[in-house]
Amino acid sequence: MTLLEYECVDLGYGRNVVLRDVNLQVEKGDFLGLVGPNGSGKSTLIKSMLDLIKPMAGTVRWAGGVPKRGYVPQREQVDPIWPMRVRDLLKMTLCSLRPIHPFHRRIPPQVEEIMGLIEIEHLADQTLNTLSGGEMQRVLLARALVVEPEVVLLDEPTSAMDLVAAERFLSLINRMHEQKKTTVVMVTHDLPALVNRAHRIGIIQNGTLHSGRTEDILTCESLSRIYQEPLTVCSVGGRSVICFGRVPKDGEA
Repeated sequence: MTLLEYECVDLGYGRNVVLRDVNLQVEKGDFLGLVGPNGSGKSTLIKSMLDLIKPMAGTVRWAGGVPKRGYVPQREQVDPIWPMRVRDLLKMTLCSLRPIHPFHRRIPPQVEEIMGLIEIEHLADQTLNTLSGGEMQRVLLARALVVEPEVVLLDEPTSAMDLVAAERFLSLINRMHEQKKTTVVMVTHDLPALVNRAHRIGIIQNGTLHSGRTEDILTCESLSRIYQEPLTVCSVGGRSVICFGRVPKDGEA
């Protein structure tokens, strides 16, 4: 079932077109990964999904009306003199849906469930200004999920993390997607991170979006054409890996 459709859409700011002639379908329960260089328009596309910018041309339509959306930004600045605890942030988020006093000590079951899923129960009483970058991103993911969204939009959520923290966070996203059946749209610089997770991949190059099923996009021919560099898709331990250049096959010099 199609959840979101872009038809011949131009996106940009003022008279400056950033993305031109975008044609894209996002299915219910999909995992769409968006990759591309800095300034290519990845965040612009996410902003359009959040209704923060309107199309300059073409049509964007949500099937069945605009769904409930959760958003995880690249990073969020926390005022060091604002000593809000993690559990209070999550309870305050629920206040927009139903009346819950945010500073009551009892944690609502919905918040407990999400903290368990994201593995942040041990952070419940920590203040936001004491969290590491990776911990903060987990809390922001929990905040996005606590409203029970149909769609979660993530804008380079691992940009402030080291390799191990990023892998753990991406594994959480994958588990959340599988358990909650939530539609995921994730922007990242890291194409290899999406290879074994995303159902569909969109690559933005020179103002153009190339999108399709992961198995169709991740071919040597397709990637080499989009990036205009020789790339090879290899299998290592049952997982796909992208390598620069041409990797010789067995028996070749």
